[in-house]
Amino acid sequence: MKSYFVFDVESVGLHGQGFAVAGGVYLENGATQWEFSFACPISECEGNDSDRQWVKENVPALEETHRTPTEMRGSFWVMWMIAKSNGAEAAAECLWPVESRFLSDCIKDDAQFLLSAPYPIHEIASIMAAAGMNPMDKYDGRQAKCRRTTLWPMHAKAQGFYLRRFQC
Repeated sequence: MKSYFVFDVESVGLHGQGFAVAGGVYLENGATQWEFSFACPISECEGNDSDRQWVKENVPALEETHRTPTEMRGSFWVMWMIAKSNGAEAAAECLWPVESRFLSDCIKDDAQFLLSAPYPIHEIASIMAAAGMNPMDKYDGRQAKCRRTTLWPMHAKAQGFYLRRFQC
């Protein structure tokens, strides 16, 4: 059975640095294999003051697991490599700009990551649109949307991803 490494990033504004990442590996039937959640102090991340204020007002406080964005990205990469070594394919919702910037920052941290970077990455919002669904609508009581709010449970994204995948 296929498995997917699904991840979501929270950042300081749309083009600022990521301060949190969560995800996991899910089977194509939506079953969870494992999950992770990492965060670092937003004060250590690049971004402008108005975006920091928006995050403060709209994103619940997250437990900090790392001291710096670089350390957090390194731990994310370990998770990706475990998933990849077990045959998982990558997936994320609305890759541009947040998740794309995050992956680029990972590669800037260590150029050797380029050789093992996720490719291809299944774009969940595009799959939803191809299935005639609106990524901005609510599904299963959750808002599936491209604008960031909180790191809502990854299994919901994964399960929706698999259901939509087979309806296309």
